[in-house]
Amino acid sequence: MTSAVSYELNESVATITMDDGKVNVLGPAMQSALNEALDSAEKDSAKAVVLTGNQRVFSGGFDLEVFGSGDPKAALAMLAGGFELSVRCLTFPAPVIMAATGPAIAMGGFLLLSGDHRVGSARTKCQAIEVKIGMTIPNAALEIMRMRLTPAAFHRGASLASTYVGDDAVIGGWLDALAEPADVLAEAQKAAAEAAQLHSKSHLATKLKARESALRAIRDGIDGLATEFSLG
Repeated sequence: MTSAVSYELNESVATITMDDGKVNVLGPAMQSALNEALDSAEKDSAKAVVLTGNQRVFSGGFDLEVFGSGDPKAALAMLAGGFELSVRCLTFPAPVIMAATGPAIAMGGFLLLSGDHRVGSARTKCQAIEVKIGMTIPNAALEIMRMRLTPAAFHRGASLASTYVGDDAVIGGWLDALAEPADVLAEAQKAAAEAAQLHSKSHLATKLKARESALRAIRDGIDGLATEFSLG
């Protein structure tokens, strides 16, 4: 792991913290470090995982410098890596609890939606910002949104880049629970401790069945990224 990601195991709950000192961009280095931390959680047989950001933000999304580098292979790899990370969270053998300590924007929002339970606060701005900055939302991201958001929140969030905060974020499906900003991580860890009491094999088998069609659609989106964006 890099200094941008820390890992801590407390009893049966693993806490993974993103903190690059800025907005926790999900570039190649952050993706690699998060996967390494998830590897550690599996190796340690963690019964629940908390994924959190720093005190400023959960994640601002993909690294725009990679998109602007003029290297289509690097852009494709970053896109695929981000959505593979979402799939890993959606299919992780233990419950994954997201602690949205601040805004979750673009890929940061899609990663947030990939948790089994998501805790945020009034500071947690949730937004798929792509159409505001001249980008088209990838099919894989749309399928993640479609799976977790209400129909109204999905369509407004995707086509209008609508922002969801507070109760609206819970009602729309971006978040499951709210806490005071200073208490988000503690509340997420409390939820993780409760989730750690689940029968792990039944938990995994059930969520895989519940998400089967969505996971298939997300996988199709990942496999089609090069064609979708002519990045081969």
